[in-house]
Amino acid sequence: MPADQTRHHPHREPGGRSLSEENVALRIAWEMRRRGWSQERMAQELTNAGCPTHQSAISKIVNPRPDGSRRAISVDEAIALSRVFGVPLEELPLPMDDAEGRDLHDLSRTVTHEGRNAAEQYAHFLLAWARVRHRLTQPESRTAYEGFLAQRRIDPDTAAQAIAFWRDTDSWREATAAYDVLHRTLRAMGDGRDLTPPAHRSRRRHSLVADLVRLRDLFATKIPGSPVRVVPDLVYHATELLVRAGILEAAIGVINAYERGTAHPTDPVVEEIDRRLRQISDRTPQDHEDQIESLAARLASSPGDHGAGQPQEDLAAELGVSIEDYQEARKIARMHRETRNEVKTRS
Repeated sequence: MPADQTRHHPHREPGGRSLSEENVALRIAWEMRRRGWSQERMAQELTNAGCPTHQSAISKIVNPRPDGSRRAISVDEAIALSRVFGVPLEELPLPMDDAEGRDLHDLSRTVTHEGRNAAEQYAHFLLAWARVRHRLTQPESRTAYEGFLAQRRIDPDTAAQAIAFWRDTDSWREATAAYDVLHRTLRAMGDGRDLTPPAHRSRRRHSLVADLVRLRDLFATKIPGSPVRVVPDLVYHATELLVRAGILEAAIGVINAYERGTAHPTDPVVEEIDRRLRQISDRTPQDHEDQIESLAARLASSPGDHGAGQPQEDLAAELGVSIEDYQEARKIARMHRETRNEVKTRS
């Protein structure tokens, strides 16, 4: 049977066509429109996917005959269509209402995916800027930069304006504030992995304590215990944590030293993280989630191994909180507690 000849189907709706084949044909036409593909391009895409197809076959699929019938679609063609459109094979015969909904859902996932990529790239942009700002505060580095620009015949006023901009506090704060806005927006959107529409109130706020706990592990344990050449990679993967937690400026001296191949004490950064945890622990909670944060910071900041060997119900009662809140806060603070104990054991 020729490739473009109409095949007979044992189960057809009135009008000479099966409902599923009609849906597939409508899906092909819709996918072509949204991509801006011609019939020739559609045929070429199927051919590239391992199913040689001619433009005339596409025309007979998407354009019904006077009696309403269309050219039938083979199993091989259906498999190729699934590959080309990037949809499961079982979705091809679904009604177009479902296809439009799926497309919008996929598009919303693209928004969240690209947003996460943008946040990561923006954090690394801030890290690079922070390194420039830090090094320009050092007279020898600034002199070297000015000399470099002078050798390339950059006007002294232009060079001075560039240096002033890199060091400008207001510009830096605006840039970091923009990251905060992007991060909050992405949190409100959700992760894009489920079918639940974005709803800010249904999503928990991001835990600053969790970020600080991870950073303390980085600066108290991982960086001091790692070869110098490995540390820049550790920092690279923790860049968003540094920006979100507002620790980047406190840590930039350590970061810059390791980037240039020199070890640097991390104690000042750890002390700043501990200070931030104490601040969170001491503040007055504004709501239940804030209470969990304060409790987690309190557990993370307390000396020794809080309540070792005691039942969690007793510990929660001592703190005046429910066992559920205590367990949730303890999950956040646990890494910090283990880090402190490891440091004590090592010393």
